[in-house]
Amino acid sequence: MVKSGTDRNAKYGAKIVGDVVKNRIDALKDQMTENASPHFDALAALEAQVAGYCDPLGITPMLKPFYMSYARKLYMLKRKHTDETLHDEACIATVAWSTRGLDIFHLATIALNFLSINVFDCTA
Repeated sequence: MVKSGTDRNAKYGAKIVGDVVKNRIDALKDQMTENASPHFDALAALEAQVAGYCDPLGITPMLKPFYMSYARKLYMLKRKHTDETLHDEACIATVAWSTRGLDIFHLATIALNFLSINVFDCTA
């Protein structure tokens, strides 16, 4: 049986009641924090490595956060994808960040040295 739009709207409205949403989040808060904590540590370490790479090269402080953002993007992609899909998505991210003005060689070096993703073949 097909539900009417009114029934669907009422069900959706019941799901987004503030107290219900708050109770769901409260019930899962500890588990969510526990799951995210190791990744926060890994991201902090990754950002420190990228900063350590950028500083001796004289990359301006204005651009350094963008290189860190690129590294965070690759970290996220590495958690979601593997093999060819990871490579293709990393290439897309590399080209996207290079069109925003970042040096493509530095992007590829960051990907290879800190995340073990070889994107040098997509930089040509």
